[in-house]
Amino acid sequence: MGLRKAIHALGRQLLAEHREPGKLGWAVGVGLFVGALPLYGLHLPICLGVAHLSRLNKVTLYLAANISNPLIAPLLVAAGIAIGEFLRFGEWRGVNLEQGSDFLEKLALFSWELPDLFLSCLLGDAVLGAVLGIAIGPIVYLWAKQRRARVEPSEG
Repeated sequence: MGLRKAIHALGRQLLAEHREPGKLGWAVGVGLFVGALPLYGLHLPICLGVAHLSRLNKVTLYLAANISNPLIAPLLVAAGIAIGEFLRFGEWRGVNLEQGSDFLEKLALFSWELPDLFLSCLLGDAVLGAVLGIAIGPIVYLWAKQRRARVEPSEG
């Protein structure tokens, strides 16, 4: 078997595995959760591992995780920080760049706050990802169930 045929066979297998409506709904929900996390560069291995362990469609899970694309990721980070700061401290604390008098002082001040902001972002994005997954996963399940019923009408 040639390399081209092997790649096509792998693609068909990946697209065909675990296509039941419930599995697709879970794959989208979990994918949105993983994709919302600020763990850039780790989404693919996390998605592949989770999909393999939980027997979910790898392609669907990873596509849903791509919610953190360059257009949406800044919004996810900002929302994650805001939610995380609120959950951790009960208020929006913000980043105060006016304490330093010049650019280097501001940059140094900001770098000391980065680990704290990352923790808030991680917490907030986990909550945001869970909400997105819980909201959209069932919608995908219902859509896939309805689509399957149209494509495979039951014989009565």
